[in-house]
Amino acid sequence: MSGAAPHGGNELNPEDVLSAAKHLSPFQVEKYTFLFNTFFDIKKNGLIEENDIHAFTEKLRLYTGWKQDSKQYHKMKDVNRTFYECIRDQVKAEFQAVGEHRRGSMDDHAIISWDDAFALYTNDKIAKSMNIEQWLNMWGKLCRGSAGLSDFPIWVQILPEVFFNVIDRDEDGFLGYDEFKNFYKILLGIQDSVQLEKVCKEGYRAMTANGEYKLNKGNYDFVFANFLLGKDIYGPGKYLFGVFDNREIDEKFPVRYNDQEE
Repeated sequence: MSGAAPHGGNELNPEDVLSAAKHLSPFQVEKYTFLFNTFFDIKKNGLIEENDIHAFTEKLRLYTGWKQDSKQYHKMKDVNRTFYECIRDQVKAEFQAVGEHRRGSMDDHAIISWDDAFALYTNDKIAKSMNIEQWLNMWGKLCRGSAGLSDFPIWVQILPEVFFNVIDRDEDGFLGYDEFKNFYKILLGIQDSVQLEKVCKEGYRAMTANGEYKLNKGNYDFVFANFLLGKDIYGPGKYLFGVFDNREIDEKFPVRYNDQEE
């Protein structure tokens, strides 16, 4: 993994820290909100906290059937712990930068001054959590300067490793159709059998380029990057979780001509 700049390749702009979500498309906001609500805000209190990471890890362990003394489980715990620590570091680092620049460049519409923000986020208790606004602003900042997974910081590159290992239940290094189908049904809750088969069939086709490639870790990373960076519903990345707008399965791609945009 490359040593990418910690903020998606851009210098931290303190004026942008609290509004970086504006750089995300509506569909990206939908996807990142889904990640926050489905996997990390386990207690449903609007925050990602340490207990949520423990609950997330246990949820994945129960799905995989890994024993608590297994190597796979301990590796997943280590990865998830790193993910949580990096989230904490991200919150602290961004608001520390904001505090250093003070409030001189803020306009009159700021919700909170730089001084107040800095005071809040150097508070150890508050710095241990992240709310949805901070989550979206963080991703807006990271995506703005990134073209692929290797452009993200290491903690982002950890995420596809977590999900890949969980889905790959037979541990053969490839994600099969049935493995994705089980993931959709059990962890994502797609229970309708017709819808499950339809979405999984189209999703697996898209993620394997019509079966031309096997879904190994390298190809999964590519699809995951498309999930993070894709701004609209067209692309294989959205099928990582299979619950988004899937109307293109039944509709033709909308071709736009110049005179239609005028």
